[in-house]
Amino acid sequence: MNILVDLGHPGHVHFFRHQIALWREKGHRVTLVSRDIPIVARLLAAYGLAATVVGTRRRGALGLGLELLERTAKLAPLLVRERIDVAAAIGGALTAPACRLAGRPCVVFDDTDTAGIENRISHPLAAVIATPAGYPRDLGSKQVRYDGLHELAYMHPARFTPDPAVAARYGFSPDAPYAVVRFSSWEAGHDLAARTASLAEKLALVAALQQKGKVLVVPEGDPPRELAALTPAIAPEDFHHLLALARCCVTEGATTASEACIRGVPSLYLNPSRPFYIGELALTGLLAVGEPGKGLVAALEALCDRFPDPAPARAAAAKFVADRIDVAAFAAQLVTGATARRAA
Repeated sequence: MNILVDLGHPGHVHFFRHQIALWREKGHRVTLVSRDIPIVARLLAAYGLAATVVGTRRRGALGLGLELLERTAKLAPLLVRERIDVAAAIGGALTAPACRLAGRPCVVFDDTDTAGIENRISHPLAAVIATPAGYPRDLGSKQVRYDGLHELAYMHPARFTPDPAVAARYGFSPDAPYAVVRFSSWEAGHDLAARTASLAEKLALVAALQQKGKVLVVPEGDPPRELAALTPAIAPEDFHHLLALARCCVTEGATTASEACIRGVPSLYLNPSRPFYIGELALTGLLAVGEPGKGLVAALEALCDRFPDPAPARAAAAKFVADRIDVAAFAAQLVTGATARRAA
């Protein structure tokens, strides 16, 4: 079988890399395409993978519309030329239209019920829409629910073991408390209308964390100059090792919040957007949700006080993961079975 995987974000590389290995072990041919994002290229190289860049990444609602037209015009012929049997993507707004034009099924993995525009594009055109069991919308006969979260495709204990040696290279140790702070670039389609925390709030949160130990700031874009000293150059393939060994995380990204909680790292989530799984993670006690402009430092202090020792946090994460599947194995099987499902 010939499978195409569309990688529109660094997180997509993490989500699909184990599936790619599983497919290739079974003799399937896998073609990768991506947006022109340097971190995506760096991650692919780190994992021994390569992708063809299709289209040019643009910003803003108008830019995303132009990118969709360009990618569709380039991707549809590629699907035919490479004799692709099935395509897979997260979100799928930049993939599903080309698949429909080329007559190829597209398997869309969707965990962001708040991504209204993207979902309105991809859902009608997808052959299969895979969602976590807690996804709040009924998407009809195309929908396949599973007991898991996207991040369990690569952060599941069966797929990932954090390496203290990686953290040590950056001057951090799990034996000495440190926190990871992740600020978003706010460039994703579902981020266009989001409200961020102010610079003053971000600086106050970092100052509060510094009272408890070291702080590592890992922004998606350029960091505020006031935090530049806390922002060393981190290889993107090392980020999850540093995150999983931290004692606390503050993040504007739902993906990072999920990654942290899966590994037992208490997290403060700073984003008014509430994908459904934020509520699931909050039930573990590991995730606190902060509202920009409304007592973020107090929320952080309460979270830290709840988990002064890492053992209870790790135990809560282990209980959460035990009730969920190895998403990589599930996703690999779902994609290869998509053509048969479509025929039925």
